[in-house]
Amino acid sequence: MKKSFFKLPLLLVLFYWIFNIAFVITYRVGFDDYFFISSDMTTYQIIIKFIKQILLNFFLQLPSSFLLFTTSVLLLNKYNINQINQKNIVNSLYFSALITLGDIVGRLYCYPYIYEWVQSGRQYLNPNIYFFFPNYITNLLKITIGYFFIVLLTCFSIKLFNKSYMHNDNALTQKESQQLHLGLFIALYNCYFLTTLFALIFLDEDMYYSFKKIIIDIVGLTVFLSIVNLLGYFLLRRCFTGVTETIAFKKLIFSSIGIFLLNLLLNCLLLSVLVIFSISLINHFEYWRKISDLEIIMICFMMVVILFISSCVLVRIAVKQLFGKMNKNYQNI
Repeated sequence: MKKSFFKLPLLLVLFYWIFNIAFVITYRVGFDDYFFISSDMTTYQIIIKFIKQILLNFFLQLPSSFLLFTTSVLLLNKYNINQINQKNIVNSLYFSALITLGDIVGRLYCYPYIYEWVQSGRQYLNPNIYFFFPNYITNLLKITIGYFFIVLLTCFSIKLFNKSYMHNDNALTQKESQQLHLGLFIALYNCYFLTTLFALIFLDEDMYYSFKKIIIDIVGLTVFLSIVNLLGYFLLRRCFTGVTETIAFKKLIFSSIGIFLLNLLLNCLLLSVLVIFSISLINHFEYWRKISDLEIIMICFMMVVILFISSCVLVRIAVKQLFGKMNKNYQNI
């Protein structure tokens, strides 16, 4: 039977979302006394409220989803579980149910302690940073806790259900290894980006999320990630020519983190230079004539294009240098 390295992990993520949605609905209906604020709410209002909660939950689970996908790809490949059949799909369903339940219970248990720790630390903060710094710490800790349970439960579940899966003992070919490295690198990069993004926003402040805003955020982020990932695939698909038949896990993790941080740092520096240059350019134009809003938008658009192109070039060069000529004696998992 033909091997498939990403379909089972994608199914796991899908099941993870479905079980999360089931939990949200069950909790809101059976345990949340504040969900139905008014007894005279119409059916339409109740449906909209449910959809809002489901979409918000989906939005907040995006970073964990990419980590679950990456971890499951690595572990399923390690145990040679890469066939799509009824037995493997059913086991993956049980597997994802266990992960979702453990993840939810673990986060619900740990989150109160995070809030207590952050609240107790507020008294030592400078008033100027009082209002925003704890939110960043809280968000980052919550994401980290979620990541911890996802990795721990994925490792435990795959070992638990390992004998129930149908295995394929054929070794990886060079081409398959290149595909795996490419997919894992893109997934890891998405995970780093979403972790950074979600650490800077208010994750649980439902009052800030109108139904329209949730839709706009989800659609905007989905379109952005789709475009970037598609472009990343075409830019990097020929860069992993030096990989061996086994996954260079440690090198993949540390190199992707290093490339992401370096890219972030250089983009910040480049953005600073572009902002200074743009302000000088606008002031120069203002000296001779009134600059229009369209021209300001064009300048901002050019800044975004320059940053985007520089990111693409940097990532491609770095990946090609690191994975184009890999040491054949490199220790892999």
